[in-house]
Amino acid sequence: MPSDEPEFSPVPSDAPTEDRIGTAMLSMGSAAAASVTWFAILTFIGARLAAGSTAQSVAQINPNAGYVNFLVYGAVLGLGLTGVSAWLLLAPIPSTYRRGALAMVAALGGTSLAMVATYMVDQLIGRMALIGLAVFSLAIAFWLGRRAVVSGQ
Repeated sequence: MPSDEPEFSPVPSDAPTEDRIGTAMLSMGSAAAASVTWFAILTFIGARLAAGSTAQSVAQINPNAGYVNFLVYGAVLGLGLTGVSAWLLLAPIPSTYRRGALAMVAALGGTSLAMVATYMVDQLIGRMALIGLAVFSLAIAFWLGRRAVVSGQ
């Protein structure tokens, strides 16, 4: 006797049984805010180091200068730190694939947001405002991170 139920189920057997969207959003937001903190500090210190440079154009910048390497390696490190912080906050998500994908999105999005935010603050308000941006975004990162940890329990 044939059954009235379909043979194929649109929901796979390994589908999550808990909703972790809130945890994912809070974790990614916290990582992005931490990235803004990192890049605000990086930009502030890099600008202080570059203050002694006599280069008048891009062609005159020495690619081996300390401030250039500080900014380049600091940007790469910031990208990694953003991804790692998102990965750690996304621990309640059991799927390594989903967790990794969300961490990469947080790293790339957070780094892009951070670069735009620090550039805008530096150009529109001034270099000292980067310290305020760093403190503000650090507070947001801790607040969102705490909420992400609590929501994942």
